Amino acid sequence: MATQIPIPLELTLFTGALDAEFGTLIVGTGNSAVEQKRNFYSKAVAAYVLTHEAGATPQQAAVANIDGGLDHGIDSVFIGPDNTLWLIQSKYIAVGRGEPELGDVAKFRDGVTDLIHGRFERFNQALNAKVPDIQRALSQDECRIRVVLAYSGTAISEDRRHIFGDLERAFNGTNPGFLRCFAYGLTTLHDIQLAANALAPIESEIELNDFGHVPGPYRAFYGRLSAKRLAELGVEHSDALVERNIRRFKGSTDVNDGLTATLKDEPHHFFYFNNGVTFLCESMSEIHPRDTHRQKGLFRARGISIINGAQTVGAIAKEPIAHYEAHPAEVLATFVCLENTPDAFGDRVTQYRNRQNAVDLQDFAALDEKQSSWRQTLLMTGIEYLFKHGDDDSPLSLTVFSVQEAALALACCQTSNDWADFVVAAKTDRKRLFRKPAFVGDAAPLSDAYSRLFTDSLTARELWRSVQISRFAQRTIKARANGEPAEGKEILQQGVWLALHILSIKTQLQIGESLTLTPQEELRLSVAIDAIANQLVLSTTSQQWGKQTRSVFESKTDCHTVKRLMMPALTQPL
Repeated sequence: MATQIPIPLELTLFTGALDAEFGTLIVGTGNSAVEQKRNFYSKAVAAYVLTHEAGATPQQAAVANIDGGLDHGIDSVFIGPDNTLWLIQSKYIAVGRGEPELGDVAKFRDGVTDLIHGRFERFNQALNAKVPDIQRALSQDECRIRVVLAYSGTAISEDRRHIFGDLERAFNGTNPGFLRCFAYGLTTLHDIQLAANALAPIESEIELNDFGHVPGPYRAFYGRLSAKRLAELGVEHSDALVERNIRRFKGSTDVNDGLTATLKDEPHHFFYFNNGVTFLCESMSEIHPRDTHRQKGLFRARGISIINGAQTVGAIAKEPIAHYEAHPAEVLATFVCLENTPDAFGDRVTQYRNRQNAVDLQDFAALDEKQSSWRQTLLMTGIEYLFKHGDDDSPLSLTVFSVQEAALALACCQTSNDWADFVVAAKTDRKRLFRKPAFVGDAAPLSDAYSRLFTDSLTARELWRSVQISRFAQRTIKARANGEPAEGKEILQQGVWLALHILSIKTQLQIGESLTLTPQEELRLSVAIDAIANQLVLSTTSQQWGKQTRSVFESKTDCHTVKRLMMPALTQPL
């Protein structure tokens, strides 16, 4: 059965943002409602880029449009507050795939060339109304030009890139960086949308007692931070303070209960009994008054986030701030500044600082930017995805799921030759699903399981649909098992992950149009599960295994055998 490729969820969310921001500011043109809506979105794409990248207000972004006859491929023109001239060609691609026509991109290049050369007579009245401002900007030494192809599709081809490369080389000969070209496809536009919805960076004043300073190769500060100040930060910023931590506060555990007891009974010993807290920050500078003896230092830290010590902060924040006025305590705090650090340095600091403590493999999923992107995307739809320890203390529900649940569902969707490794791991050792290679060339089974499950191409919609299918299958098989004789019941209970694997490869419903499974899809799944469950029982009971049923489904070889016996009876589309 052919499966229609769905419109990306990212495009659905993005068009919703365009409607919300520009629905009353931009009017689409065309001979039909469909054409008018398409034209609106095309204009709004450019306006969105100008609003969130160029510093324009929504109103300024809307009137920047010059789309129409004699626009020479340029749809919007805007001069930013930093004297940057933004020239945008925008295309709305309704299916969320593909790229602008080569001829349109070439026309855009020619239009940019004419504009910079001052051939304004070739343009329409909308562009000519902006000529005085354009000439004023171009006459300034600090003027920069940003040429943007913004479109709701996939990556552009090399021939389009060559056109932009030629344009940059033509105008940057004596002034490198004067003109830069960018392609903003759907992925980039969605990233901009996520950034617009993200929490603002945390900026705060920090006082450290007996502080020290590491000048290089990357700046860092350390000293004694009062528990009261840490509690204030925890109350003010909540989970945003530990957003980059691989784990959130775990609540009541033996370790955390011990922290709480020390804060209550021996606050003066807390500094000695605790490992301390590590912050990452974008920048940190000492402010007045300055102490040359470094007994007390006041700092302004920007973009701070705790990456090790979430349990310490959580335990401290459990007590009211007034408690620390009567019972002062301190904690060792380290601030690592990310100014002038290599790419991904912050992630490496997070990883190594946390490896010194007991950390599960799945904790390091929190360092994967894709996980955060999927979470933010799904939150826009009312679905909550939990991928950090501490998050998973929240009860799962119809609209809440965890990274552990997702890994199990995705493991059963594998179609590679080692699919049985994933199915057996789902049943026996789920932590193996979060493995990453221990060293270059590591070829151990499932050594790269995490990257194969949570791929770059995995979409938020496919992630959530896979979990829904897994949940539906488990419920349905469990209900059927309860009505089976003892042997059949045991087979269904133990073979549920193999059944889910076959269900996934036979129906392919993890790729679907809607975010939530439709009643028709659930009916199709129900019929397919009945057929698969029936064959699972028949095929398993047809063999003399000489072992317990549980052991059959914990063996890769036996899983291969059962699947091979089942598939001839499942040749019809399910």
